[in-house]
Amino acid sequence: MRILDVSKSFDGSLVLDGFSATLPERGIVGISGPSGIGKTTLLRIVAGLEEPDSGSVEGAPSRMAMQFEDDRLFPWMNVMDNVMLVGCSDSRARSLLDSLGIGDKADAAIGSLSGGQRRRVALARALAYPAPVMILDEPTARLDAETAGLVVRVIERECAGGLAIVASHDDAVLCRCNKVYSI
Repeated sequence: MRILDVSKSFDGSLVLDGFSATLPERGIVGISGPSGIGKTTLLRIVAGLEEPDSGSVEGAPSRMAMQFEDDRLFPWMNVMDNVMLVGCSDSRARSLLDSLGIGDKADAAIGSLSGGQRRRVALARALAYPAPVMILDEPTARLDAETAGLVVRVIERECAGGLAIVASHDDAVLCRCNKVYSI
């Protein structure tokens, strides 16, 4: 996949200014930079959720999975139902929840979870969707260092056969990436 000279403005404020990168088919690519610099906007452009003002993304697959910066969980569904929305099997959902340390919360209401637990449910849902590209926006936000380390190991294992694009401020995440782009 190639990102070619992508620029984007919102309300007259330039957010991305001519960003270019050639991404590998496999591995973990990090996107770093201060808050408000355009990391989320870049991820949304790559995912096809936002149009750039100029530039393009070439070679993007038709299917991508995404964990958004906000968790976007359905509060009227329990944890398992939120993960299984992407069409995965019960055993796949349970396996992901177990690996993320929240298997005991499978039947819990979303409103009963902590912020870090909700973050891991959102990650489990993204990982459960079979796609060659995984887009993860701040996957370790609201997590303590130990849990963040667990999450990074799960991401490495689950994304080993494809490409993960990870926007993060977390140096523990960025140091595990195969390549990091600063914007």
